[in-house]
Amino acid sequence: MKVIRTILILLVGGLLTNLTYKSQFRTFFGDAIFWLFLILIGIIILIWTLVKDIELYKSENKIQNFSLTILCFLIIGIITTLEIKIQNNFNKPTLLKVFYDGDYNGTAIDFKEDGTYIFDNSAIGLSDYTYGTYEINGNKITLDRNKIDNLTDLKNLEIKEKEIIYKGDVKKELYLFQVDKNGKVIGRTTEYRVTVDNRKLKWHHS
Repeated sequence: MKVIRTILILLVGGLLTNLTYKSQFRTFFGDAIFWLFLILIGIIILIWTLVKDIELYKSENKIQNFSLTILCFLIIGIITTLEIKIQNNFNKPTLLKVFYDGDYNGTAIDFKEDGTYIFDNSAIGLSDYTYGTYEINGNKITLDRNKIDNLTDLKNLEIKEKEIIYKGDVKKELYLFQVDKNGKVIGRTTEYRVTVDNRKLKWHHS
């Protein structure tokens, strides 16, 4: 029975650790169901292991009897630490956030205050995350790469005002455009609407 418990602990723990690690690069809306299933199985295994280890300790009175319980909590600690690290990365203060809505797909770029960004390329419940660094000078942004997934010409970006007709009224909104080295908007560029802009707030506090 101990061998079976060991195999189950390593199997479920390994799957949860692998899922947690991969969640920083890709998420899918169906993952939550699989997560819940594995967590429920893991809780059952943990309770089963704890009860069996206590029974064994009462008969043999050896600290080694709790080896599998310690293994369970070690795996839980690894998963928790990894998840906290991932969430801390996602929750870093945002300087600027932009979004492109393509109906069935979408692209969001979260520019963090520390000079890093998270690029979210999503389609029908699936999100792929890419991480990198950027430099900003006024309205001009330079990424550390020119291509992410199937998107190209991302090296040079610039924030510009765009006139939007809303309910018969014309108003101006900020958009992020792909530009060339001379600042000219590239033809058929993807237009990212600015949804969060903390640049003035950051400069005010500094």
